[in-house]
Amino acid sequence: MALSFFLRLMLGHLIGDFVLQPYWLVLAKRTGWPGLFIHVGVVTFVTAIFAWASIPLWWLWIIILFLGHLFIDQFRTFVFTDNTKGKGLLLLILDQIAHIILIAFLAWAATGWTFADLQVLFTEAAPNQFRAIVYLGGLAILIGVIPILEIEITVAVWAAQGTQVNHTVGIDKSDRIFGSLERAIGLALILIGWWWVSPLVFIPRLALMIYQGQANANRTAVASKMATSFISTILVSWMLWFVPFPIFS
Repeated sequence: MALSFFLRLMLGHLIGDFVLQPYWLVLAKRTGWPGLFIHVGVVTFVTAIFAWASIPLWWLWIIILFLGHLFIDQFRTFVFTDNTKGKGLLLLILDQIAHIILIAFLAWAATGWTFADLQVLFTEAAPNQFRAIVYLGGLAILIGVIPILEIEITVAVWAAQGTQVNHTVGIDKSDRIFGSLERAIGLALILIGWWWVSPLVFIPRLALMIYQGQANANRTAVASKMATSFISTILVSWMLWFVPFPIFS
């Protein structure tokens, strides 16, 4: 019960905070309370679906999650608004650390969960339900988190090169679609043991960037995006490799 609740909260966070956060909502939550309430409401609603009736008084912890998430996110709207000099990447990392701490605290307070409970995931005794949640979380990272990480790393590299960007940079639709596909397919190929084929799936988006002229217009952006996509796929695949799942064994 304890591990299940923690995993459900994490999956709800990854999907609500990243996968279901379009660019217009990113801009809206940076401008004031209405956008913040919409964003936090989406995250809370998605998390509530996963956590529904999983523990006694689950709804109470979801309400606390809503308040805690709102408290954390308001800092990016009203306090830490300077994105120059690559600060956006640092703030993204600190923001996610704060959310993970909140989720870990809620899981501990509600069920007595501790990080030591994660050890069962790396054993054959782990229920397939837990494994499925972990794999869905890994997929959510590759689909929702990495596109944002690509942008923030690119902006940070630009800053290191002397080009400052103070506004929120949008994610190109082709980057989101092709990037998500290349990472998801690459993940599947690595998990089934076809790791030597996985680098090939990153070629189509690179070819599209070259065709669109991005490679000539901004080589830094192309290089940082592709490197982030490839390395993140390797890292997520490596982490999931230690959580055996029947369909990949």
